Amino acid sequence: MLALLDVAPSLRTCGPAWSYWKLSAERLIGTLTRLIRSRRFPYAALTTAVSAKYSAELVTTFAETHVPEAWAEATGNPVRRESQTPAGTFSVCNKPKIDLLPPHRAAAALVGQQLVQLKAVLELEGASNVPARIFAKKYFRTRLANGQVAGTVSSSEEAGDRRRDHLVRARSHMRQAVRRGSGVEEVPANVYGAVHHYADVLIDGAPKTYAYLECVKSSADRHGSSGLPEKRPETDCFTSLGGTRRYVNVTAIDAVVGTLIVRDRHVVLYTREVFSTE
Repeated sequence: MLALLDVAPSLRTCGPAWSYWKLSAERLIGTLTRLIRSRRFPYAALTTAVSAKYSAELVTTFAETHVPEAWAEATGNPVRRESQTPAGTFSVCNKPKIDLLPPHRAAAALVGQQLVQLKAVLELEGASNVPARIFAKKYFRTRLANGQVAGTVSSSEEAGDRRRDHLVRARSHMRQAVRRGSGVEEVPANVYGAVHHYADVLIDGAPKTYAYLECVKSSADRHGSSGLPEKRPETDCFTSLGGTRRYVNVTAIDAVVGTLIVRDRHVVLYTREVFSTE
């Protein structure tokens, strides 16, 4: 019965069952094999591990919520405040509040295509003093203004066992011809891509943060130069990743999204809720 506690959070995270090819119980079952530590007695080992897992979560949640001081004294860990952030966190802005989360790398000079792409976006933003050499500190997770934790593309061979949180949606604009007239106009548009890292740089005496995005390809953007999706009929979808890699301002990212493959298309069906492994 303890396993049923995961059903409601799973539905909120992955969307309703009709929009996802696996049922909630099947997704849960897929996580249980890693809890089996005995090949001789697999069922007994699984029962013990599941009971211990949920008992520990219930005790920890209750103690941190209702008796935080006593829990801190017993465990030796500081009291975890709701607004507390991990050491090494860098806040990009306060309104809306966006945080870069550890781990991160020491500042180093950008080179090659990354340097070219960053200079291009700084020029578009009207930066007046862009140095020839740009030093950036790279982060690999960020907490968006809506509370979602966005990660980056994993280089682990066990990436299939990890929650995919690197596919994001960003606000942008595109030019289109004015109907029944001449000229062009800018209209708002959503773009999609996979984040490889977040770069924190100092430009014009102020810190700025950009996400290094690998754009998606679609019939509306076959080369993946901008990450525009296609519509089928009112749902955003794309063919694959592998488009142009470019920097976008991290404040333009508004959601971490999930997809479902339908007829060789990745269809954006839902937006993930807050999820973090802090």
